[in-house]
Amino acid sequence: MTASISIDSSPGSGAKPRICIVGAGMSGILMAVKLLEKGIDNFVVYERSEAVSGTWRQNRYPGVACDVASFTYSYSFEPNPDWTHRFSPGPEIRAYFERVVDKYGVRRFIRFNTEVTAACFEGAQWRVTTNDGSEELFDVYVAATGPLNNLHYPDIKGLQDFAGACFHTADWDDDYDYTGKRIGIIGTGSSSVQSVDPLSAKAEHLTIFQRTPQWVIKTDNPEYSPVAIKLKHSFPILGRLTRWFYSWIGEQFGLAALKDGFRRKFVFKACQSALDSVKDPVLREKLTPDYLPMCRRMIMSGTFHEAVQRANVAVETTAIDCITADGIRTVDGKEHKLDLLILATGFFFNAQNVKQVTGLNGLSLADYWQDGIKTYRSITVPGFPNYFMLVGPNSPITNLSLIEIAEIGVNYVMQCVDKIRNGEITAIAPKPEVTTAYMQNLRNAFGDTIWTSGCSSWYLDDEGIPATFPGPPSEYRKELNEPILHEYELISA
Repeated sequence: MTASISIDSSPGSGAKPRICIVGAGMSGILMAVKLLEKGIDNFVVYERSEAVSGTWRQNRYPGVACDVASFTYSYSFEPNPDWTHRFSPGPEIRAYFERVVDKYGVRRFIRFNTEVTAACFEGAQWRVTTNDGSEELFDVYVAATGPLNNLHYPDIKGLQDFAGACFHTADWDDDYDYTGKRIGIIGTGSSSVQSVDPLSAKAEHLTIFQRTPQWVIKTDNPEYSPVAIKLKHSFPILGRLTRWFYSWIGEQFGLAALKDGFRRKFVFKACQSALDSVKDPVLREKLTPDYLPMCRRMIMSGTFHEAVQRANVAVETTAIDCITADGIRTVDGKEHKLDLLILATGFFFNAQNVKQVTGLNGLSLADYWQDGIKTYRSITVPGFPNYFMLVGPNSPITNLSLIEIAEIGVNYVMQCVDKIRNGEITAIAPKPEVTTAYMQNLRNAFGDTIWTSGCSSWYLDDEGIPATFPGPPSEYRKELNEPILHEYELISA
């Protein structure tokens, strides 16, 4: 079958540049809103699922919540005084994004259940192919899928043999009643830590199969009173001050990760204090990591350390041998009988679904990154003109709200779009030598930061180089304040 080519078939005006946005999650919605604010309506948002909000649509497990303060996990132009908690639950965050989509008229630009299967730069445009076989041409391609969007399933012998219920935390079965069940959960990352309290409250027994213990910092999650919410409605400056305060806290975490000093000591002490709340020395030893706090992404929880000490909760540190029809067998021969097996095994760190993206000279992004991820300021890539990544590799994902990262990135992309729109250029890609120098500077800057102190993490590459930003958030904001055009290869109109 010959694929159809449909050009300028979006609900927009047809004026250039025509823009493709992949993903209707937090950053894709943001990009669409900012385009509309500029009067640009010639764009399409491709969303592979049936609804917006990205990770908050996908992650529906019990206890799912934001791990940064709600007042920083909202758009700066759309504050939400109605947050009910300091760290709001997932359904509340999803509802927020749904409201934003409708308030700013973004929904009509979104093509749901439509997945981009290939994107190839030809001539001066991106040819985008979707799962229904259709093709369209765009001037600008914005990858807004985020770094964590493809589920990771563990490679464990017998996984398909389990006779009970089994699902990933990011593919939760909403209809399954886990009350009174024997539950096993594989993994000890954020989704596992967040779900231990609600799962153990209803389960007959919960076994946590742990390979690597995590540093979990205790964070209370108070509910905001109706009076507090009303005050934030009446005095919006209170919300802005709250946002500023938590952004400042994030900045301090960033500085603690960069160098030793009182900030790092404070974080270490807070982590150790939370761990010391576990009374049983054997359990406490099981939960004690052999690496420094902040080397892996910090986990925040106000319930984990209490919940893990419940009589119906066990932490199993013996390696898994295989999964059987009845449960899990560990290498010591012990059989763990289970009714429900939960895979809290996270996502592949698959930056922007690189396999289907092809730039100049037929080079795929996957091949270009075969020897390591290389970006210019986390947002552009040599040889891939007018290709922009939001919350891309080497953005400060370990110490800044992803929404703040996305807002910084979108501001940068919009400046490039303006230059294309006013005819200064038709395409832009960073110079290879500039990118090489930039990446070398990043590697040098990691130096003795906490991220290279010795641990395994989803954001470390095979050489142990982090795909985060080796500086405080304020430095990242400065770097992406505006495009430095002499560091780009420009194609004039």
